[in-house]
Amino acid sequence: MPAWRTFRNELRAALTDRGVVIILLGGSILYALFYPLPYQAQVATGLPVVVVDQDASASSRELIRRVAATEQIRVIGVITEPREAEAMVRAMRAAGVVQIPADFERDILRQEPVQVGAFGNAAFMVLYSQVVTGMANAVQSFSADIVRQRQLEEGRAELFADTLAEPLATDLHELFNPDGGYANYVVPAVLILILQQTFLIGIGMMGAGRREQGLGTATGLGDLLATGAAYLVLLALLLAFYLLVVYEVFGFPRYGRVVEVYWLLLPFFLAVIFLGQALGQLFRSRETAMQTMMLLSLPAIFLAGFAWPAEIMPTPLVWLGQLIPSTPGIDGFVRVYQMGASLEEVRPAQLQLWMLAGAYLVLAWGIARFRPHAAVS
Repeated sequence: MPAWRTFRNELRAALTDRGVVIILLGGSILYALFYPLPYQAQVATGLPVVVVDQDASASSRELIRRVAATEQIRVIGVITEPREAEAMVRAMRAAGVVQIPADFERDILRQEPVQVGAFGNAAFMVLYSQVVTGMANAVQSFSADIVRQRQLEEGRAELFADTLAEPLATDLHELFNPDGGYANYVVPAVLILILQQTFLIGIGMMGAGRREQGLGTATGLGDLLATGAAYLVLLALLLAFYLLVVYEVFGFPRYGRVVEVYWLLLPFFLAVIFLGQALGQLFRSRETAMQTMMLLSLPAIFLAGFAWPAEIMPTPLVWLGQLIPSTPGIDGFVRVYQMGASLEEVRPAQLQLWMLAGAYLVLAWGIARFRPHAAVS
């Protein structure tokens, strides 16, 4: 059969199969639009914090005012009993506690060391980080003003007093993530994973469906390339939707060029398609193909290295992750489109994707040619 006819027939079959359309198009689009919604706030602010003030002095009230002035924290109450504050955290009414000790102002006036307790609910790491950061900033600011005031009272020049109060000034710049938000970090990686998993499921269902109906599968290299081209068109269109619509709707940062992203992800698309073709020939039913591919989604997330750092994974798992197209695909995509890297800078990831694409093409061709009846239930 001519390659053009094979391409047309595969594209038509995929777009007229209701189950496959729901997975390929519906799943890819709906997941991309709904997954970022919970993260729209980007950074948690105004988190409820209770203050345990055991000093009730002018100094403690000033510290409370500074804590309340931070954007991360909203003071919901000032009490004197630590156990009451602990109960509020356990009941999820407060995300953290600031504890000001007794004799707080007296120790400051005596120039003795003072410790302010800062407690955050570490069961929720994002909230914990924001709460503790807000507390630390408020206490640091209060401490610096005390040192500055002491130096001025001793007759030091204002500039010298400022230097002693803050000998090291930190100038923070959040590169490639202007909002410092969680969505900017996680969603771009997940978008690539969505494309991979939906197409692995869809292509696997198409292959298993042919086996169920007793239809022949493509055995020639040309037929595999022609059918793969049909899915390549769909992937290219969905990527355009992600880059031009999803990124625009949710305002994710982008510093790279669309053309470079397409060139980078071309071998990623091919690797996903050929892997799907290979796996699709190993299942007897569409349901088994769908269930198995869905089960593999969670391992793919963790092995990709963005949800859990690859540097602290066991080495065998790191190597296993390198066999999944999304691992180098996510790395290259984030670096090019979100960080503005050049294609030369991500060449190792791109070469890895071309190698995976070639390996999975050979695998798909080998299974189709030499094991046409191989299947797992």
